[in-house]
Amino acid sequence: MGIEELKAPAPICVILGAGDILDYAACAARIPPPAFVICADGGLRHCARLSISPDLLVGDFDSADPAMIPAGVPKVPLRPDKNHTDSYHAVEEAVARGYKSLRLCGMLGGRLDHTLANLQLLAGCAVRGLGAAMTDGVTDIYPLAAGRGHTAELTLQPRRRHYFSLLSMVDACEAVTILGGVYPLDDYPLSSLEARAVSNEFADRPVRVLLRGGVLLVVVAPME
Repeated sequence: MGIEELKAPAPICVILGAGDILDYAACAARIPPPAFVICADGGLRHCARLSISPDLLVGDFDSADPAMIPAGVPKVPLRPDKNHTDSYHAVEEAVARGYKSLRLCGMLGGRLDHTLANLQLLAGCAVRGLGAAMTDGVTDIYPLAAGRGHTAELTLQPRRRHYFSLLSMVDACEAVTILGGVYPLDDYPLSSLEARAVSNEFADRPVRVLLRGGVLLVVVAPME
């Protein structure tokens, strides 16, 4: 399974973007009901295959099929010449409604700049203290943020035939530690310019990732 490592309490808000979902059944299994569903523009296309209905539509709808836009669902229309992405505004709408646990789906693949912006968005969720995770049903991504004397920790259950990688989202993450993986790491200053912790492997025990300062993304992806 995927997002079981996050222990944030319900209620959950699911945000669907217009990117790829590679395994709809697995993605749906990572969405615990009941969930409030926000579609960011073209993310609406995923609802039917996930067997969920949107509760809110956000966007300029430049990538949504007009025939697919359901009547009666509240909308937050955005100008095409806005400063932030539809996904960013969808997260803001979730936070404004009091949601602190987010699942971001349909945020990977497609245009590279949008994928990178969505990863920045995920990292920003952690900085704001939100319990967030991103998935396309195949790859799961978890953000970690720490600082001011607070150590952040994430526990990953072992997954056969999967790698896990750590990517720094700041100039330098402080004291990055990996316990339980095939390749340990001890109090390492991981830089955003260094691919130092990529393609680690699971052993037969849980993996603990600890961070004393900075922002990390933990990516869990299949070997094949």
